[in-house]
Amino acid sequence: MRPLFFLPIALLAVAGACSPAGETPESPPTPPAQEQGAEAMPASPASQPADEAAEDVSCRSELGEEAAAELVDQCIQMSPATHPPCNAQNSCQMIRDEIARGCNFGDGAGNPDFCAQYEE
Repeated sequence: MRPLFFLPIALLAVAGACSPAGETPESPPTPPAQEQGAEAMPASPASQPADEAAEDVSCRSELGEEAAAELVDQCIQMSPATHPPCNAQNSCQMIRDEIARGCNFGDGAGNPDFCAQYEE
């Protein structure tokens, strides 16, 4: 009977050893306060400058179905990416940037005629 008396005490001692007393878990560090004059991220799309807000408009909405489809075709033709942003739902600027990247990739020999407008 005596060994059973010490069993709960031994279990409490072992459990107490696993979590040191007096230590509290560290709280995550608080981000430093922004300095005055530092630029903050815009709170909403309405507060973005016109150039940034224009990128949110799909190319299809901006140019229409046919012109957007032509840009997408050029983008697919020239993009070196495995998953290019050649989709009419993306902004026209994003699609043009990808076409320019593809047209300026390598030596440019054999590029289609439309690459002339994207030369750097």
